[in-house]
Formats: sequence, C-alpha cells, structure tokens
Amino acid sequence: MSNLILTIMKTKLLLLLLLTNFVYSQVTDVLTNYNSAGLSNLTYKDNFIYFNSYVEKKIYRFDYTEPNPTVELVHQFSENPNFVFVKNDILFVGVENPYRTYKINLSSDNFFTTPLADVAGPMVQINDDLYIGQYAASKIIKVNLVTLQQSDVLLGYKPNFFTSYDNKLFFTSNYTNALYKYDASTGNLDTVLNNLNYASGIVMNDASLYICESSASSISWYTNPDFQFESMVQLPANSWPNGSIIINNELFFVQTIAGKISKMTINSTLSTTSFANHESKIIIYPNPSSDILKIESLYAFDTYQIYDIQGKLIENKAMNNNSINISNLSKGKYILALDKMRHSFIKN
Repeated sequence: MSNLILTIMKTKLLLLLLLTNFVYSQVTDVLTNYNSAGLSNLTYKDNFIYFNSYVEKKIYRFDYTEPNPTVELVHQFSENPNFVFVKNDILFVGVENPYRTYKINLSSDNFFTTPLADVAGPMVQINDDLYIGQYAASKIIKVNLVTLQQSDVLLGYKPNFFTSYDNKLFFTSNYTNALYKYDASTGNLDTVLNNLNYASGIVMNDASLYICESSASSISWYTNPDFQFESMVQLPANSWPNGSIIINNELFFVQTIAGKISKMTINSTLSTTSFANHESKIIIYPNPSSDILKIESLYAFDTYQIYDIQGKLIENKAMNNNSINISNLSKGKYILALDKMRHSFIKN
C-alpha cells in the first residue's frame, strides 16, 4: 500500500511540474544580452521588428521569422532614441536630448533621417495625422503628414505609451496611473482604466487589450471592447516589461532591465486561467464568496497568493486544508495564484 501511495504522490508531483513548466514556457526569449542597452520600444514592418537602444543611440532591426535572428543596424543617432513607430513604409523615431521626431523611408536604399517635429514620445497614426505625446511637456500634439502642420491636441496630460484601435487613440499616463481613450473625430476623452501599476506598453487586437506593468513585472489583459480584466502573466522580478506589439497571434515585448525581447502566444492558448481550470482540474468554489474559498484539486497546495486586478500583491500565506479565508478582503475581483497558475474570483 505504501508503494502505491508513493507512486500516486510522484505522479501528482510530475503533473504539477509539467503544468508549471507549461505556464512559463509560453514566454520565449527572442533576443538576449541587451541588459545595458536601454531597450524600451518595438514596432514592425513586413518580417522585421525594429527596436531602439537608448544608451547606444541606435535603432536596430531583425527578422522575427528566423529561429536565430541576426540583428542589423538601421541608424546611428547623435541623440537618444526612445520611441519607434512604423506606418506604411515610414519609420518614425522619437529621440531625446534634445526632443525631436524623425522619419526614415524604409523603401529607400539608404535609411536617411528627416526631421519632422520638435517633440518626441509615443506615436500612432490615425488617417493623415501622426499623434505624438511628450511626457515632459504634458501634452499630445498631431502633425498632419500631408501639410506638416503641427497643432496641440491635449494639454495637461503626461502620456507614456500609445496604441490605436478603431481610429481611437489610447494612451497611458503614469502620472495618473490611468488609461485613456481619445476620439479624434469628436474630441471626446474617456478614462478606461484606473489604478494601473506603471503601465509601460499597451497594444490591442479585436479580442483583448494587453498592458505591460513594469513595476509589477507582469502583463495583464482585458476584454475588448468592455475592458474587463481577464488574466495576467507574472514575469520574473525586475523584468520591467515594456513597449509591446502584436504580430499574428504572438505578443512581442521588451524586458528592459533583463535586456531581452521576448514573445508569447495570445488569445487562443495564452489564458493561464482557462488552462489551469480545464487541464489541471482545479476547481475554486463558491465563486463568488464572502468568506471561505475552497480548492478542489488532485494535490494539496502549501501556499497561495492573492493579487488585485492591477497586479498588486494582497496576500502571500500558507494554505490550510486547501481553503482560504477571504472575509477580510474588500468586495471586488481578485486573482488567486496557485503554483504560478492564475484563477480569478469575486469577493461579495
């Protein structure tokens, strides 16, 4: 009988290890060893991903379809490039010291730079207008790419990162820790999310909004268009995830402090919540709950962590008989972490 119990325990342990490795295998490093380069932003055109090195004052690119991509230099600046954005055949580069936005024609034989504006920061193009944010100047401007006329759009905001969807400008401000939506056709500005944790990369597709939260070393995603929290991936501490892009069904992102460009599959297979609930047969009940959460599983858990929907750690405690007392939590939605797998629950 003891041998049978030992065999069952080994099987459960192996299952746990396989599940944990699956969750972390979703994140794959594409480029490494850029720890001191100051990587912060990505964009892409055709098979090439373009990225900046703030410290080296360079823009690089690589073919993301290659299993072992070779990095090539696009341009050496005398200023510090901090943002890159591609639309059609034009690569826009925002630099600091001094602030300036350049454009580079990628269809030309030589990647010459042409000055475009005397501000620099996150960028998106909507119709014929290039929107540029500058944190230090607390403003967002637009440059008409036909007439080159420059005008102020929003003042008093400190924008950090941009993305666009359905001809709407979405931007984060780490001064307010919020995500905003600006409708260029009406001039309406709406607050979409609050209490973000230093959001430093946002990107959207038809299904979801993805937010890199650098201080928490996590990537969270929300439903589109109602922006309800779905799940999150917790990266190693001090990864500092940054500027992100979506190519097909993969999310590429920078890990600035770790000095990496990484990727993970999204939408169809990314959801750790659905994977954990379905494959590992972990059941959390009752959900919603006002006092006790019970965990039904093939194995016992030693510890658990509870995060709020912004990724802030609320509890990190020992598990007691696969049950958790949540009576002291405020009402709302939370994320329960069990052996690096994530499950959402509601405290009512």
